[in-house]
Amino acid sequence: MKKLTSAASAIGALLLPLAAQAQDLKIGYINKMGDHPWFVAEVAGASEAAKAGGAEFVSQDVQFNADLAITTLDTMIGDGVDGIAIVVPDRALGPVVAARAAQAGIPLVAVDDDIQDENGNPVPYVGLNAFAIGESVGAELANFYKAAGWDKSSVGIVSIEDRKADTCMQRNGGAEKALLENSDLTEDQIVRAAYDNTMVNAIDVMTTTLTANPQYENWIFYACNDDGVLGAARAMENSSYPADAGIGIGIDGSRACDAFGNGRASAYKGTMWLNSANHGRDAVNILLAAIKDGTELPKETFSDPEFITMDNFGGYQAQLCN
Repeated sequence: MKKLTSAASAIGALLLPLAAQAQDLKIGYINKMGDHPWFVAEVAGASEAAKAGGAEFVSQDVQFNADLAITTLDTMIGDGVDGIAIVVPDRALGPVVAARAAQAGIPLVAVDDDIQDENGNPVPYVGLNAFAIGESVGAELANFYKAAGWDKSSVGIVSIEDRKADTCMQRNGGAEKALLENSDLTEDQIVRAAYDNTMVNAIDVMTTTLTANPQYENWIFYACNDDGVLGAARAMENSSYPADAGIGIGIDGSRACDAFGNGRASAYKGTMWLNSANHGRDAVNILLAAIKDGTELPKETFSDPEFITMDNFGGYQAQLCN
């Protein structure tokens, strides 16, 4: 009996370091705009996944500050994180971020915005198939346009573009392609307006576009996120356009509650909702699998969108408006 007890004690002593090791895991999460609803949900999903996986979780909002992103990365590495997920404020940081993680021997996952290392190799990515989701937007814009019955010559198209983010430009490119392929509209009707990915700036650039193009009575517009599209819709309202003179479809669903919650129609007609919490969960889960089991990080992990309009918003309200 004493021998069995001794054997059990020996096994327990061997298992204790393994248990301690699992509890000592730490995941770092860096995001570029932590006060935005999209990233609030994303970080919450990541934190839940880390907790479920028995890991400590640390996160930092860098507010589009490239220098702070690098400083935060260095700090997390110095603090002993075992894996890092990052939403870069600028894709140009890719080679630096990838090199520092590699030097530290830490697995790295890019979330939302894809990046490459110094040799042009893609960092494992969690997020959207950017061009494909843009195509979904464009196809729905074409459907709304046909239903509106507008004369082609009355329509201006605005591509609201964050030109610093390749992911954003891919989404816009997909929207443009599908819209033109599924309607009688043409490329020469497109006005390209640069913006900084915020709603306030989208209002400004759309207002400028409306003023500069009085020949158009009706407008179709798209951007890489909800902020760009809801901002454009509000610019139309501010410029006294009726709700049925505009058609805009966003991406991410983060402003659907703002747009549909009051039941009032606007030029914001819908959004391709992606539950960003899933991005955070997926990023942490594949990091934990790599750290714990040596599982190779998948090159790409994509989420599929759900199309939300005023008509079906009630089914999503509890998730989007809490």
